[in-house]
Amino acid sequence: MKIIWSPLSLDRTAEIAEYISLDNPSAAQRWVENVFNKVDILQSSPKTGRIVPEIERLTFLSH
Repeated sequence: MKIIWSPLSLDRTAEIAEYISLDNPSAAQRWVENVFNKVDILQSSPKTGRIVPEIERLTFLSH
């Protein structure tokens, strides 16, 4: 799976990191690294995670 970051998502990530860094710059750095690590995992294993019941129900109703 290829993940493409929108400019808005990158801006929001930077804004959140800036906000966190006001209190704890190292926590902000860890948070950003965690976000990008999770996206890397999603890219290599897109079916990782649980099935959200609400999504399953909406998929069933739309058929």
